[in-house]
Formats: sequence, C-alpha cells, structure tokens
Amino acid sequence: MRIKSWNLQAAAVLVILGAVLSGCTQASGGHAAPAAKTQVSAVAVSEKAAPIPSQTGQESAHGIQAAAVAADKPAAALDPKKGSEVKWTPSVHYDLPVIDFVDTQTGFAMKEMGDATLRLLTTADGGAHWQERKVPGEYVRSLDFVNAQTGYVLIEEQCSESGKLQCKQIRLLKTRDGGRTWNTVWQAVSKEDRSRANPVLHRLSFVDENNGAMLVNGSLYITEDGGVHFKAASFGVKDFKALSASFPKAGIGYVIGTVGKNEGKLAVLKTANGGRTWSKQLDLPGKDSPLSAFQIQFANENAGWLLTNDTGMMNGDVYRTLDGGKHWSYMSTQRTGRPYVDGIQLIDGNTGMVSLHPGAGPIEGGIWLTRDGGRTFTGVGTVTAVNQLQMLSAKEAWAAVDGMNGSDVLIHSQDGGISWQESYPLSDPYGRPTEDTTFIDPQNGYGIGTQINGNQVLKTTDGGANWKIIASLKSWIRLEKASFVNEKLGYIVALQEKDPQHVLLMTNDGGMTWGKASGDGLSKLDLFDIYDIRFFDREHGVLFGSGDGKSVYRTSDGGKTWTQTLLSPEPGKDMKVALTSYTDGWLLQQGDTKGQLELIRVQDGITSTVSRLKRDWFPAGIYFTDERHGYLLCNDFHANDGYGYHLLTTADGGKTWTDHPVSAKTELDDANRIYFADPLHGWLQSYEGTAETKDGGLSWTVLE
Repeated sequence: MRIKSWNLQAAAVLVILGAVLSGCTQASGGHAAPAAKTQVSAVAVSEKAAPIPSQTGQESAHGIQAAAVAADKPAAALDPKKGSEVKWTPSVHYDLPVIDFVDTQTGFAMKEMGDATLRLLTTADGGAHWQERKVPGEYVRSLDFVNAQTGYVLIEEQCSESGKLQCKQIRLLKTRDGGRTWNTVWQAVSKEDRSRANPVLHRLSFVDENNGAMLVNGSLYITEDGGVHFKAASFGVKDFKALSASFPKAGIGYVIGTVGKNEGKLAVLKTANGGRTWSKQLDLPGKDSPLSAFQIQFANENAGWLLTNDTGMMNGDVYRTLDGGKHWSYMSTQRTGRPYVDGIQLIDGNTGMVSLHPGAGPIEGGIWLTRDGGRTFTGVGTVTAVNQLQMLSAKEAWAAVDGMNGSDVLIHSQDGGISWQESYPLSDPYGRPTEDTTFIDPQNGYGIGTQINGNQVLKTTDGGANWKIIASLKSWIRLEKASFVNEKLGYIVALQEKDPQHVLLMTNDGGMTWGKASGDGLSKLDLFDIYDIRFFDREHGVLFGSGDGKSVYRTSDGGKTWTQTLLSPEPGKDMKVALTSYTDGWLLQQGDTKGQLELIRVQDGITSTVSRLKRDWFPAGIYFTDERHGYLLCNDFHANDGYGYHLLTTADGGKTWTDHPVSAKTELDDANRIYFADPLHGWLQSYEGTAETKDGGLSWTVLE
C-alpha cells in the first residue's frame, strides 16, 4: 500500500513538473529557448500536488507519459556511499561593544573575540584603514581615549560561563602610545552587574591625560593624576547608588543614581571640585514601579541630557539642561524596553542620538535622531541592532552594530545619520553580499545587499574573495533576487512599499545602471515571496514564487508576460528544484515513504525518478553543473551521529551518491543555498555568510 500511495502522489507531482518544463519548450510565440550557460540555484517549493492546470495537448501528454513512467518503475532505494568528512574553515566571530573617536580621523574600537581575547582596532585616516593589536583581558566594559596616544580601557578577566557569565577580576589599563602597550593602573575583584544583556558601556569619563572618573563595581572613582591614584566618591546622600556619570570638564562632573534601599527614586548630583563635595540638582520620584536610569551625558559643562528607565512601564523620560544643571526640563517620554537603550549622545543643546538594541526582539532597534533637544525623535538609517554610538558633530557619527553573519560592523555617517557606510571589516566601496549572489563563471559574479544596505549591487572578479559596490538603488526597500546572463545583461527583483510590491529591474551595462524591465509583467503576478529567478537570455526566464500557492512562472518575452503553472496550492512537504537549462531540471523531495529522499529528473518534459535515498533528511539545496555532476545539501535535524549537514555528490547523473558529512561542531546553521560554476568551484550560503569550495565540496572556507 505504501508503494501504491507513493505512486499516486508522485504521479500528480510529476505531471505538474513535467508540464512546467515541457511548456518551456513552447515559449510564447512558438520560439524554442536556447540551452542555458548560466547557473540556476535551488528553490523551495511545496510538497502537495495541485490540480493540473489547463495545458496544451502536448504539455498534458508529456506530463502524463512522464508520470506513468515514474509511477510504474520507481527507483530502488539505496544507501549513499561513505565519503570523507567535509573540511570546514569558519570565520572568526567577534563583537564590537565599544568605540571611541578623538577627532574625525583618529578612532578606536575594541573587539571581543570568540576565543575570549581582546583586540584594539585603530584608524588614523577616518576609517579607511584599520590596524589591530592585542590587548590584555577577556571582556571589555568601557573605552576612553583623550587623544591619539593616551587612552584607558576597563577590562574583565578570569571569566567563566555556567548559566551566565561571571568574571573574577576587573582592571583599568592605560596606554601612552596609541594602544601598542598597556599598563595596569587599577584593579579589583569584579562585582559587575551582568543582569542586562545589552548594558550601557559608558563607564569611563576622562577629559584629559590627568583628570577622569570611572564607574565600576557600583562605585565612582576619581583621579587627578592620570590614574596613579583613585579616590572613591562620597556623595553625602544616604543609600545613593551611582548608575551613570559624565565629566565634561576637569573637576566638573555629574552623576545620576538611585536613592533608597528599594531604589524607588532618582537623584542627579554635581561636583565642581573634582568630587570633594556634591550638591543635589534634581529629584525624580518613582511612580508605579522602580525607577532607574540609562545614562547621563553632557556635551559641554552647560548642555546635558539624562534618560530614565521605568522598568515596569518599559519607557523612560528625557530631561535636558542648558545651564549646567541649575534647571532641568522634561522633554519627552520614550520607549526604553524591547528595544533596549544602550547609549545617548548629545552634541549640543538640540542635536543628539539614542542607540538601541533589540536584545531577543521581536521589535527592531536602531538609531533615533532628535534636532529639538529631545522633544521628538526620528529613526534614521537601516541598522537594527546598535551596540554603541558616538557623535563627533551634528553631521558626523560612528556606530558599532550587529552584523548578519555573527560578527559586528563599524559604520560611519557624514549626513547626520540619514545614510551610513560600512568602515570595518570592509570599507566602502567594498562589501559582502547578504541577499543573493549569481556567478557567470568561476571568477565573475554579482551580488545584492550589504550588511547595512539592502539596495546595493556588488561585483566580484576573483571568485567571491572580494566584492566591490558598483551601484546603489535607493528607490526600493531592498533588492531580493538577482540573475545575470553575461557580464552585461542582468536582472534583479526589487521590493517597493506600494503595490505591486515586486518589480523586475534590468541592466545592460554590467550592473552600473538599472531600469524597469520593458512591460514589467512581474508586477502583475501578485506574489508574496520570490524564491528564485533565472534568465537564460534576453527573452527567456523562469521564476519560482508564492502567491496563489507555490508556482513556476516562465517568460519568453523578457518579462513582459509570464505563464503560471501551479505546483501546490499550499505549503507542505519540502522540495528543492534546480534547472540546468530552460527545459531541463531536477526535483529533490522528501519521499512518501518515511526516511527517504527522492531525486527526479526532468528532460524536455519527460520525468523519471533517478534515485531514492534511504535517509530521513531535510532537503536544503540541490545543484547540477551538467548532466553528470550534481550536489545535494541535506540537514539532519536529529544529528544523533554528530553530523548536522550532509553534502552528497554524484558524477553519474544521480545514479549513485557519495555522502560527505559536515560535523555539527562546525556550527553551520541555516544553510539555505548551494550553487556551482563548474564541478570544482562552488558557494554555499548560510547564517555565517558565504563559503567557497575549490575542490568540488570536499573543503569549504567561509569568506571574510
């Protein structure tokens, strides 16, 4: 009964797939499509067979004939041959929690490496180039440079993680040579509060080489001799706990903290004599829940901000002073929970930014800009998770933000935060595609989207090792899919806010300039998602998308009109489809029999089951470079043998397969696409980024 059930279901699916590809041989106008020379990647389609749409007699005949062949002669199930384990060279993950620029050219940032070591990044040319040096410690709590040579960093070490991170020691390090060497000027047992996932890491406030303060272990320490001696501040207020401090000038400082054992209210204190005495400037009582504060920050000795945090209401109040704290004015109430505030930056009495991080989400973070002293804020830029931000002027700002591959990125704005450019690890005009890539040969390829801008087009001439941004299409929300026929002719699917959301763009000059494809019939398809699009020449293209069910669409007039063939009216059993030409293709699906994968070949509408594999795996990708060489990427969610992914290769058109397992220790995650330019050169896309192989998939290196 199982075999019969499989035959019936397979027959329906094969009729449809056969109809799709046999119909391709009868492109509109009766012109046959030429064989493709460009590659086509796998896309996800549904498992359930849909009712066969009305077709020409030839389409139906091909489909029925194919289904009958496949149903009557199902391929015998087989075990893949055991092959060598995939060698995986990952990228080195890192965080960028803190940054500090002393002027427009000289800046610093700390890298927390995945192996619990620290690195200092330095630039002397405004972020065009960066140098990297080792720094003692495992984690960083704050960074503050007073000039290009003298700076301080607060680090933790002797750390362990069992449930949550705990560190035994905290040290303040000082450099007098721009970070080449460091000396310890203060140390203690660490009592740092790590209850917040995204804390405000502004713990140091130095105004020159001698005068500064640090907030550590819940206490404020002040030095007047460059860290040779520190004195703990005594505020003269019972049960006062400092939360944030800002020293805009030598001897003049402000601190905000909670008052009372239950931390129910806030107070702002000021010193004008280096911390010897303090005077209260502002009292802020709590309302319905405990009141806390994120940060107090002064642009100069007169203009300052503070942002409170009502933990119960997940919002906070913005207060501003323009006379050195004599008077504070309530400006507005802002959301401060999910996303979480991790810093405020005031450049003068009116202009400033707030940086936010989503934490676990689901609400995105980003950057808020105010030009009216905090009365109103507007989101700027496209980043969604900011670790720290610094304004150098009303126009120039820097930020450290979460990247899309497990490591962070430094970005730079010169127009007040409206637009941002990546500075590290890649500096404009270079980047790394994040949305889609397509190769026309082993060396030349095109990509779309970067870490901070989904509208950029990139090109590589060295097999993906380096990518240069060649165009920025600002009229669209983002670019989704790309296909290049040759070095001049290419297509992109763009997303816009208004209906129709999907628009087909075309270039004739290698991606330098773009315009809407003539007629743009794509906008009439009313698609929710587009999984893939591939053009084989100026006229013939194939699209896989989801609208009224999951469908294959084909065009023979350059995208003016599209013919739909419904594969499934609803999502279900997973499939992956790859086309080797306009008329030929492959289908990989989970079999009706539990624990099996089925590979189906389609040639001019004639379909046949080539192989059935005895594996209960999830199909993640399929690609064939020619009639003989193919690749299947599968995910084993059970992974009880220590291997999360499996790369299967064939050199005989899918009759036999060799299994190359990928160790679960590689941390390969969310692999969603595999494609090859020839039997040796290929690329794999996952959460970690793009990995490249030069030996047919036996070894992979994640491109930095």
